[in-house]
Amino acid sequence: MDTKVRIMETAFKLFLEKGFADVSLNEIIRESDITTGGFYYHFNSKDTLLVEVINKYIFNYFSSIIGQMRKFKGTPKEKLKAVILLIVGDDSTINETTQLCGSAEKIDYRTLHLLLFEGVQKYDIISKHYTEFYYDLHEFIKEVIDDGIAQGLIRENIDSTELSLNIQTIMVGTVLMWIGMPEMPLEKRMESNIDQMWNFIKK
Repeated sequence: MDTKVRIMETAFKLFLEKGFADVSLNEIIRESDITTGGFYYHFNSKDTLLVEVINKYIFNYFSSIIGQMRKFKGTPKEKLKAVILLIVGDDSTINETTQLCGSAEKIDYRTLHLLLFEGVQKYDIISKHYTEFYYDLHEFIKEVIDDGIAQGLIRENIDSTELSLNIQTIMVGTVLMWIGMPEMPLEKRMESNIDQMWNFIKK
């Protein structure tokens, strides 16, 4: 495995396990089985590493999901449900969903979202990518809604721009509730919200 990839995969697992602040650079170097010089050959700092990790294992995955869903042949409701559940994940989802294909370890998606929120708050470049992703997701959801209206499945008096924003708000709000109250599985809660929303907009 390429040394830079090994460092990033190791760091990602440590960040998910402990959070960014509680993982030291020395721990990353030790667990990656490299020298300090080897680390600085690839990264200027631990902060630089975090930015690259979030871009590679979170944003690249999110963007690929939207690309896949644009080719998905399901109904508008199936498209909405699929893209939302694939993005928000759940704690039974394995590492393949974040491109860590060499391991079968499960990811706690509560930690993943917390790591992302931490990065958004601390780093302008991550915040910029987060904004870009949600604009892209907004456009995709709007396309799905417009398609549903054209097929006669969604009421014609629906404003697809406003509804897309509402759906994204439901997504983020549900994730935040799940982080604070994990007793109900995220997938079950999100599916219930999508079903209720669909009952409101369907023709």
